[in-house]
Amino acid sequence: MRKVIIAMASVLFLISCGKQEGEGGKNTITGVIIKEEWTKNTNQFVTEYPASEERIYIIYGDNAYFANEVKTNYDGSFRFEFLYKGDYQIFVYSECLACPGGVEPLFVDIKLTQHKEIYVIDTLLIRKYIN
Repeated sequence: MRKVIIAMASVLFLISCGKQEGEGGKNTITGVIIKEEWTKNTNQFVTEYPASEERIYIIYGDNAYFANEVKTNYDGSFRFEFLYKGDYQIFVYSECLACPGGVEPLFVDIKLTQHKEIYVIDTLLIRKYIN
């Protein structure tokens, strides 16, 4: 009986020591967001520039909701720091004329496999419609 209790306690200890996705690690996800302006009526490209003060969100693991958000810097760059190894999704909203609510999320799936990894995503392009 004593061996069973010790074995069960050991298993529970090992399970509780496993790090889940989220904050507390030494990994970083970074990237840049560029905003493209398009005309609303004729749907023509006008210009592009760094998306400053744009909100970008992160989802830890297989959670259904975002866990944190940051705003981009003046140059459109952003960083999520101090992350454990694991699976993440980041997303940002882009305007969309045909979408319910006028916006659509753009998702990027990320798998961090190192202990001190800096994961750089490809530049994200979001749209803004002007008259």
